[in-house]
Amino acid sequence: MKIKSVFTLSMLSLTLYGCGGSDAPGNQPGSVTLSGSAIAGETLSASVEDADGFDASAVSYQWLANGIPLSDQTSSTFTLTSAQRGATIRVSVTYVDNGGTREGATSNETSEVLANEAGSITVSGATTVGSVLTAEVTDGNGLPETVTYSWAASGTVIEGETAQTLELGEAAEGTTITATASYTDLEGFEESVTSEPTEEVDPFGTNTPAEISGLTATVSNDVTDPLTGSVSVSDVDEGEATIVAQTDTTITYGTFSITESGDWSYNLNTEDPTVAGLANASESVEDSAVLESADGTVATLVITIIGVNPASGNNQAAVIRDLTDDDTGELRFSLPEALAAGRIEASFTRTDDDLGSTDAFISLFNSGNNNAGSIIDLRIRDDQFATRYPERSFDGVDVTPGTLQDIVITWAYPDGNTAAGQLPVVTVEIDGEAAVDPFTPDGSNPEGGVTTVSFRFGSNSLVLPETGQFTINEFAVYSDVNGDTLVFEDDFSTYSAGFNLDSEVSDTSPYATNTEDALVEEYGAASGDGNQYARVIDTDDSDTGELRFALPEAQAEGKLDLRFTRTDDDAGSTDAFISLFNSGNNNAGSIMDLRVRDDSFGLRYPSMDIEGAVVTPGEFQTLSVTWAYPDGNTSAGQLPTITLEIDGEAVMDPFEPTGSNPEGGVTTISLRFGSNSTALTQDAMFWLDDLIIYADTAGTNIVFQDDFQSYADGEDLDPDNNANSVYSSNTSEAVVATEQ
Repeated sequence: MKIKSVFTLSMLSLTLYGCGGSDAPGNQPGSVTLSGSAIAGETLSASVEDADGFDASAVSYQWLANGIPLSDQTSSTFTLTSAQRGATIRVSVTYVDNGGTREGATSNETSEVLANEAGSITVSGATTVGSVLTAEVTDGNGLPETVTYSWAASGTVIEGETAQTLELGEAAEGTTITATASYTDLEGFEESVTSEPTEEVDPFGTNTPAEISGLTATVSNDVTDPLTGSVSVSDVDEGEATIVAQTDTTITYGTFSITESGDWSYNLNTEDPTVAGLANASESVEDSAVLESADGTVATLVITIIGVNPASGNNQAAVIRDLTDDDTGELRFSLPEALAAGRIEASFTRTDDDLGSTDAFISLFNSGNNNAGSIIDLRIRDDQFATRYPERSFDGVDVTPGTLQDIVITWAYPDGNTAAGQLPVVTVEIDGEAAVDPFTPDGSNPEGGVTTVSFRFGSNSLVLPETGQFTINEFAVYSDVNGDTLVFEDDFSTYSAGFNLDSEVSDTSPYATNTEDALVEEYGAASGDGNQYARVIDTDDSDTGELRFALPEAQAEGKLDLRFTRTDDDAGSTDAFISLFNSGNNNAGSIMDLRVRDDSFGLRYPSMDIEGAVVTPGEFQTLSVTWAYPDGNTSAGQLPTITLEIDGEAVMDPFEPTGSNPEGGVTTISLRFGSNSTALTQDAMFWLDDLIIYADTAGTNIVFQDDFQSYADGEDLDPDNNANSVYSSNTSEAVVATEQ
C-alpha cells in the first residue's frame, strides 16, 4: 500500500462569546488542527489548542465529509472507510474555555480521501504444451503503463519469464501455472496480485475442450414460424471453433437445424398434445437439442416452450376472499428494494356488506410490515373510504360495490431521506379526483421507505362466504410519483382462470408468500361482461370514422402499441389507417400513415407495399411503432426514423417519412376507417384494443393507455357527445363494444 506522510492541517477558528456575541475582553481564540493520512483505514486525529485553557473532556466534536455532518462521528478521532472515498474531511469543535468564553473552531479540509480497490489477475489460454497463456490485470484505481509480471510453475518461479504472456514449454508439463503482477496503481497504492492456479499442463497435442454459449431459448406454444438463434463457440485449439451441422433433426417437440457457424432454427410441432395442452405462461415444457463442436465437445441447447392464454371473452382479475378464521385474505407484493418515492395504480371493487363482507384495505408498509410501519392503510368500507394512521374519513368520494374504481397513491420522503424521524408525504386519488389532502403517516415507525403493497379483505378471526370478494385489476407500481419508471405491473391476463397467486402454492407467482385466498378469475363472467374494445365504423358520407388522441405535448421520440383487426371487403369496407401526425394533422405532416387493407399492409409517405405481413380480418393483430428525431431535434429539415413491427416481427427496415413537412414531433395518434366521400354499412368495422403510447422508444415511460374496460358497453368516445371522453373532438363514430 502507498505510504503517505503524516500531515498537519492549518486551522480556521471562530470564537463564540458568552455575552450575546460581543467581544470578550482579553479572550484568545482557540483552534483545531488535524493529523493523519487521508486514506481509507487510517485514523484522523483532532487537536485543540487555546491559550486561555479548557477542559479537554468537555470538547464536542463533529466530523464532516464534503461539508455534511457524519452521523455518530463525534469523538476526537475518526477512522476513514471506503465510504469516504473522494470526499474531503474536516472537523468542528465547540467548548467553553477557562475564561468562560464559548468557543467554536473548524479545521481546514483534508485532500480527497483515497481508498484502495485491490487489483485482480486472471490467466487465459489452453493449458497444453506449446500453447500461450495470457495474464489480464484489472484495478479499480486504474492501471499504470508499466506492470511487472512473473510466472511460476507449481509455485516455482520460471526464470526469465517477465512478459504478459507465457509460452508453455515441455518443462511445464504436469505443473499448474500462476501469474503475478506488481505495479503502483494510478492512486498511488502499491499492488502485487497473483492469479489462481491453472489446470495441470497437458502434453503437446492434447485437445482442449471448446466452450459453447447461448444455450437457452424460449418460444410460445402457438408459434408456427421457425424460432431462430445462434450459439457461440470458442476453442483455443486452432481451427476447432465450429459446430457439427445438423439439418431437420427430430427432437422431442419439433425439428432442429444448425450450421457450422452456430446459426440454428427450430420448428415447433404446435399440434403435439403436450405442447397444445400448455394453457398459460405459468405452464411450460423443455425441448433439448444436443450440439457437438468440431473437437467433439458436447453441449445441450434448451428451448423452453411456454403456454399462451386461450382466447377469452372475459377480463381477468385477482379475486381475494377470506376463507380462513386465522388470517385475512390478502394479495401481497414485495418490492425489489425499499422506495423513498413511488406510485401505485390499481382498479378495484368489493362486494357490499349484505354479502357478509367486512372491510377491505389497500396498504403500503415499510420493512416492518405492521401497523407501526404503515405508510398508508386505506380502509374500504362498502360505502365510505377512510385511513388509519392518521385516522380520518374521506368526504366527497364514495365506494361503489360491484363497480371497478381507480386509485392512485403516491408517497415521497423529503429529499429521499428515509431515516428515523423522516415522514413521507402521501397523496390519494380515487377515480381521478384527489380524495384527501396530502398527509403524513402518524404510525410509530414509518421510516425506511415502502417495501410492501398489500390488498387485504376480511379479518383474522372470521370466515366470510365465498360471495364476499375484493377484486383487484390493472395493478402497477412505479419508483417515482409521476409514474414514469415502472417497477411492476399485472393485469392478470397471463394466468389461467383459477390460478392461485400464493407463491407457496404456485411457484411461478410473482406475489409474496403472505398472499392468502387470492385467485385469478374472470371478472364479470357471471354478468356477461366481456373484453371491451373501441369499434370504429363509417356511416357518414362526409367524414371517415375515427378515434383520435391528442398527445399532451409534441414528442420527439416515442412508441405506440396497439391491438387491431378489421372486417374484410365483403362487408363493404374500404381501407383503415393507423397514423402519426405532427401539429398540422394532415398529409404534409404525416410521420407515419399505415394503410390496413383487408389482405395486406402499405405505407403512404413513402408510398409502398409491405411484404411479409398479411392482414387477417376478424383476428386481432399487434402493432408496435417507434419514432425518434435525431438528437431530439424536431426543427425544419429534421426527419425522424420510424420502425414498424406487426405481430412481433419487424416487417421493414427503419425508414424516414417523405411528406413535405414532417417536423415538430408527433402530436396526434389517428385510427381511421372508411373515407370522406362514401358511407359503409354498419357491419363494416375497425376494432381497436390495448392502446398504449410511450414517451420513449424503449416503451418504459407511459404517456397514455386504454384497454377500454372502464367504459359502459356502447359508450360514445366522441367528446362532442360524451364530455367524459379523453379523446379528441375529431373522433367520429367510435364507440365501446363488448367482445362476443
